[in-house]
Amino acid sequence: MATLADSERMEYEALMNRGRDAERTSQLCWTLSGLAAACLMSWGVQTRNPALMLPVVLASAYGFYAMLFARHQVRLIAGYIKEFFETRTAGPQWFTRLGHLHVVPGFNPIKDGLSLFLANGTSIVAIIFAWLFSTSDPRSILMAGIVTGFGLLFGFHSMSETWRMHQTHSASLWHQVNVGPREVSKSGPRAASR
Repeated sequence: MATLADSERMEYEALMNRGRDAERTSQLCWTLSGLAAACLMSWGVQTRNPALMLPVVLASAYGFYAMLFARHQVRLIAGYIKEFFETRTAGPQWFTRLGHLHVVPGFNPIKDGLSLFLANGTSIVAIIFAWLFSTSDPRSILMAGIVTGFGLLFGFHSMSETWRMHQTHSASLWHQVNVGPREVSKSGPRAASR
């Protein structure tokens, strides 16, 4: 029968493997969707068709959201490990020490802003090409407008989701779960109930 230390070690290893797999999946989806967006854009530029710019925006959005979901999973796993494994001084301290490293001058990790810039940059280029290739035909103008709408919607949502992800502290989420339920006492009659 496995002891508590063995169970904790196995859980730690499983979580680290899951985080590594999520990061790999993120990179694979991001790279493949970037390649697909580039191929679709070259095809759209070659045919000078604004309707073919819509799949470029959708491919960029798919890759960005797959990457965003995987990064969110990795941050949740890191927060769980920080809260439940790295609070003891005898255990592993990777994520805690990595957090301390972020404040050291000269340490400059790649931020999520680069991914945000690349995804939105691809969408902006697709919007520009859609309007450049549109003709006076109402369908052509409609497709350029649809590409613009999807591109702007994706741009706004991707920026807000990236900002939200940066504002969330994953270890504190797990700390709230770890505290457990508390009884809330009544402090007297409320003004609305009088």
